[in-house]
Amino acid sequence: MKRIILALSFISIIFPVYPSGVLREQAQSYCGQGYKLQSMGNYQDALSFYLKAIGADPSYKEAYNDAGVIYEKMGFLDKAEKMYLEAIRVDSKYLAPYANLGFLYEKKNNVSKASYYWGKRYFLGDRREYWTQKAREHLIKLGAYPRAMRDELEDKALTLSKNLVYKRERQRLKEAWLHFDLGSKALGKGRYQQAEGEFKTVIGLNPSDKKLLNDAQKYYTAAEAAALRKSIKGYMENGLNYLEEKDYLSLLQELRKAMSLVPKIPKE
Repeated sequence: MKRIILALSFISIIFPVYPSGVLREQAQSYCGQGYKLQSMGNYQDALSFYLKAIGADPSYKEAYNDAGVIYEKMGFLDKAEKMYLEAIRVDSKYLAPYANLGFLYEKKNNVSKASYYWGKRYFLGDRREYWTQKAREHLIKLGAYPRAMRDELEDKALTLSKNLVYKRERQRLKEAWLHFDLGSKALGKGRYQQAEGEFKTVIGLNPSDKKLLNDAQKYYTAAEAAALRKSIKGYMENGLNYLEEKDYLSLLQELRKAMSLVPKIPKE
């Protein structure tokens, strides 16, 4: 045990674990130093500090964006692109890299992508904010403003449609569970025909919960079989009564009714 504790202590010395807040402060410090160097025109050293910030805290979106700016100034457009995209991956609502990607793709003469990212910058931003208006200007310049508006409306319509479908599905699932519970209670109390009806309703609702649907199908079959057996038993009991009364014609009719149901009993 002592050896294990010593080994763990040794590992913790070599690979110290810092609280996330400490790492974020370290990353912010690196970015601060990088910005000072960047403002002095020392892009190479500024970049090294931005990359250190990313190493300290890989979730620090600003560091990716700042590194992208430096890469772009140094002429490494592909590396700049990766950094901007990474900043968006970390936080899709972080606005700065959208504008930077808009500029970048204009440099690359990629009108489609430039329009896309300027459109994202415009629609995610406050309409009164400076860079939101700049994004609109670039969309107009690229001839993409009407298309961007149309795409945004289509996206909103699609989102609304998905939300509506989700809401309806939740309601259908809730209703399916209600009927399943009623069916289960009816089955447990021997009310087989009622149970059949409830489980049939669940199947008709076709809920997204496949286990619920499979269970409803299984219990529907069980309820159907139990209901048929109960009917057969009833006919047989009626037949025995007619036998006691020596009413052989009625006995034969009840037996025929019972025998006609036997082939209908489903395999459970």
